[in-house]
Amino acid sequence: MSSRLVRISIPIWLTAIFGILMLVEFFFPMPKIVIDTNVTLRSFVTIVSAAALILGTVILTIAHVRRISDRKPEWYYSIIYLISFAVAAALGLISVRETNFMWIYNNMTSPIGAALYSLTAFYITSAAYRVFRARNWNAAVLLITGFIVLMMLIPVGAAIFPPIVPMGEWIRSFPSSAGFRGMIIGTSLGTIGLGVRIYTGRQKEHLGIREEKMEGS
Repeated sequence: MSSRLVRISIPIWLTAIFGILMLVEFFFPMPKIVIDTNVTLRSFVTIVSAAALILGTVILTIAHVRRISDRKPEWYYSIIYLISFAVAAALGLISVRETNFMWIYNNMTSPIGAALYSLTAFYITSAAYRVFRARNWNAAVLLITGFIVLMMLIPVGAAIFPPIVPMGEWIRSFPSSAGFRGMIIGTSLGTIGLGVRIYTGRQKEHLGIREEKMEGS
């Protein structure tokens, strides 16, 4: 059996067959055997996802261990990772509802996640400052509509200029909603096109073909 058949042709056929089986269930009444097969395949996806998570954790841990052994820059952060991972994993294996484990999640993991998410506010502010500059008439329209919606959302806006509330509501209900729906339609069409390319074998990046060409070049 040739290497191309094993690495390219068989994966493409399997992707097309199982992908079509998943799709037709949502549009046509299917026999019970097809429905049961799809349920089993979705269970396999869950198992593979869990295995990939475990594999990623193992690879990350090995990378941190090597970082410590090689004394790379800021290697001491890797020690913090290993200690935190060991403690959380040990408590989680005992019981995910154990008091100490929940304390770590509620008082450490959750606040850290909230802090990282809050940092996006500064990037959004910086991006808004760069975008909301009236360099041309398109940017001017964006600046004016953004200012109206912003003034509508804050209490002082309605107090200063009451008509700004219905103006902002109209912008959100019609132009903004229409643009968002157009974006959703475009994204859906792009997803359909990508799916067709994958099912027909024209999109091979998920099989590592691009990497293979780079290695051969």
